[in-house]
Amino acid sequence: MSEILGQVVSQLIALITFFAFPAIQYILLKRLSQREGYPKLGYIPGYGFRLVIKNIERKRRFRDIKYKIFIRKLIPPSDGSTVYTFSDQEILSGEELFLFPNSDQTMLCFQLKGRSEDNVTLVLTDKIGKPIQDAISIESFDKIICDYSAAIQNFLNFDIQIEKRVVIESKSLMKFWKETNLPSDKFKSFDLDYVLDAS
Repeated sequence: MSEILGQVVSQLIALITFFAFPAIQYILLKRLSQREGYPKLGYIPGYGFRLVIKNIERKRRFRDIKYKIFIRKLIPPSDGSTVYTFSDQEILSGEELFLFPNSDQTMLCFQLKGRSEDNVTLVLTDKIGKPIQDAISIESFDKIICDYSAAIQNFLNFDIQIEKRVVIESKSLMKFWKETNLPSDKFKSFDLDYVLDAS
């Protein structure tokens, strides 16, 4: 009887280990992935600003990268209401199959144009600074939002997904314009207002 009981207990332990080990691995990978695919905003003299998924230092492999960028205007509550309304306008979206180690994924390139604080505009560009859309006054919106997702490839073949939202306030764009309005030949990093993890 004790032999049968011992076999049952051994099989039960083996069964639990069989299912628990992959689950523990998945949880660990999920926690580690929170540090991966982080966004970074920088200014490159002669070209402009770039918002990228930073991967040069991390050296990860990503696949199925998707991103959507829109500007948001906050509309104050109407009479009898206490809730703001969002007015969103998509300005860019894209997909990439892969992102390899030692390279960043560019999601947004832009310049800030204007002779004074009263007429600063957002100009979307390609990577070398050529405009691709009409200029947008930064007074016409309250923030730029970039939503993106990607799958991290790993040796265990678990489908680890990252999903993040980047927010840049229009008042921050004004600060960026002031800091880059003077001639400079040096790369400069800028802080993002919010990075929200949705995964």
